[in-house]
Formats: sequence, structure tokens, C-alpha cells
Amino acid sequence: METKISNFIKYLLKNYPYKSELSASRLTKMLYLADWKSAIEDSKQLTDAEWHFNHYGPYVDDFIKMAKDDSDIKVYSTQTMFGGHKQQVELRSDFNRDIELEKNEKKILDFVIESTKSKNYEDFIKLVYSTYPVVSSSKYNDLDLVQMAQEYRELSEKSSNKALHRTSR
Repeated sequence: METKISNFIKYLLKNYPYKSELSASRLTKMLYLADWKSAIEDSKQLTDAEWHFNHYGPYVDDFIKMAKDDSDIKVYSTQTMFGGHKQQVELRSDFNRDIELEKNEKKILDFVIESTKSKNYEDFIKLVYSTYPVVSSSKYNDLDLVQMAQEYRELSEKSSNKALHRTSR
């Protein structure tokens, strides 16, 4: 699974149009959004991550550690435009291999890229914090995305049925 996750990271790094925005935080949360989308659509996560809701939102340390250990990826410290520190993540300039992904994996990652590329960091974080697992959980809890996707689908179905029932009166 580590190779697969590494390929997901490389795919996001290669295809996200605004490379300077790909901090460790944004990249990790993009993988969270991909796992959440996959859990909703396919009842399984893209990665095998055990997501935790900490004071920075959904987070997993493993992804950035994997990136640091991957010779194709460069992780370095830099400053934000507000003078704070962030870890920037990018593909090495000499990386030119194809990234092997299944069609559905690519579709989900493309969806995440398309859904987030026009959002500044603040709006991006608002999107992440508006997802059902975050809204319905307390900080410092683990997030079982597959179970939460099941709950989410059931709630959505009940809402749809109520709306349909109201309009058919």
C-alpha cells in the first residue's frame, strides 16, 4: 500500500496546477478528501490511513514521512506569506516517470484537484471542515471514513425521501 500511496502523492504533486500551494498540510488534507470521496462512492478508502481529527483537522503523519523517504519527492521548510513556517512538498525536477494508477483512483484524485484548485488555503480548510466526518466528530477522535460514509449515505437517503414525500403531497 505504501507504493500506492506514494503514487497518489506523486500524482497530486504532478497534476495540481499551483505547485507552491502544496504544503504538507494541504497535501495531507487532499488525501483525506480523496479517502472520503472513495468511502462515499466505493465504501472503501483509497489509502489505508487511520485518520485522526486533531487540532489541525483530519491528519495522518505517515504521508509526509513517506514523501520525505521517497527519492522522487522533495520536502523542505519555507515561510508562508504571513511569516509562519510550512513544509513545502514537490516532485524533484528530474522526475519524468509515468505514475501508475487505476482508472477510478485517477478519477477520484482528479475530482479532488478540480474541487480544490480554485480555493485559497482558508476556503480549502473550510471545505475540509465542512465534510461529514469532521462536522459529526469531536476533536481528538479517530475517523472511520467507511463507517461514516455509510451513515452519511443513510442520512442523505432519509433527507431525499422526506423531500420527495413533501413534494408529492
